[in-house]
Amino acid sequence: MIHFDINRLEVELKELEEKTTLANFWEDSQKSSIVLEKIKTIKNKVSNYRSLEEELQNIIELSELLKVEYDEDLAIEMVKDIKKIEKTIEKFEIETLLSGKYDKNNAILTIHPGARWNRGYGLGRNAL
Repeated sequence: MIHFDINRLEVELKELEEKTTLANFWEDSQKSSIVLEKIKTIKNKVSNYRSLEEELQNIIELSELLKVEYDEDLAIEMVKDIKKIEKTIEKFEIETLLSGKYDKNNAILTIHPGARWNRGYGLGRNAL
């Protein structure tokens, strides 16, 4: 199971950024570009996480306000924001799931008709 550990990412980001300050870091351009790409990826994940965290906090505060004084327009706006956050979380979950070592690579998918699909009516034939 893959877990999103923001604290671990922030520590890793700090370590990678410290590597860039070393005198010999820029001598190997291939290694330095890999590290810089990793820094960029981690910064993006952390930024997205913090932004989502902030949006969720705003929704919580808005719901508290609505408990005190109900406003239908505000409630409708909150529902829209919640749906937007749900989509963002779903996207974030998929990105987290597909963040393994080889998940950035391309894949070749081949579909072959099985024994039940031998008359050309199966998924393999229709996919072409």
